[in-house]
Amino acid sequence: MLFKALIVAIWAGFCALDQFGPHLGFRKPLLAGVVVGFLLGDPVQGLIIAGTLELMWLGTNNVGAYQPPDVISGAVVGVAIGILSGGGEEAGIAVAIPVALLVQQLSMVVMTTNVSLVHAADKVVQSGEFGKIDKLQYTGGLFFFLSRAIPVFIAVFLGAPAVEAVLKVIPPFVLAGLGIASKLIPAVGLAMLLSMMLKKNMWVFLTLGFALATFLNVPTIGVAIFALCAAVLYDIMMNNGSGEKVENTSDETVGVVVAEGEGEFDL
Repeated sequence: MLFKALIVAIWAGFCALDQFGPHLGFRKPLLAGVVVGFLLGDPVQGLIIAGTLELMWLGTNNVGAYQPPDVISGAVVGVAIGILSGGGEEAGIAVAIPVALLVQQLSMVVMTTNVSLVHAADKVVQSGEFGKIDKLQYTGGLFFFLSRAIPVFIAVFLGAPAVEAVLKVIPPFVLAGLGIASKLIPAVGLAMLLSMMLKKNMWVFLTLGFALATFLNVPTIGVAIFALCAAVLYDIMMNNGSGEKVENTSDETVGVVVAEGEGEFDL
């Protein structure tokens, strides 16, 4: 059990790094859970439990600075407990939800702590010792890795009662405050996104998407297709305009002699 809990915890940590790094897709319950099934020797059961959790958390996404329940840790622990205990989907779902909520609180603590690393990087830039920035970057990644790996190891090694015991130890006012903060942060995230969309000429596309969805009842996929076409047309027009400007300026530039004597080239 110790070895299995260890490899599952390491995998959960790597999935967390994928969430804040390359975005290869392992930050989704389906892929993260299926790999756990392979690690524990039951990929079919892992696929069933992970698919159920994927459907359950399908609409859970980061919006701006909002930190939702950690579906990575929940899926990893849910699949592991469902396979190791033999309880299947029911046991996996029962454990996945409290683990996801617990790691959500830890993630908020880690993100708050990592802000100090950003201020430390600012001081490093002012001192000119740029090599130290890499160490700060790796330190932040290590914190994210451990914030997933340690709870997952404890949950898999000790089982669901350990997770519930940890949640009971946390004072209710702390959980209530973090819950209120998690509801306010999405509004801040949406406001940040809207402030970016309303800059310069971007408000036109925002209005177009709103009109398509509200007045014409175009589904989300249809709005996405309209957005893709509008982005391509906008990019073509902007590139053509910049190309013309480059050609005009190139005509006005003074020729530069590359080589003297035979074979002079006037650029």
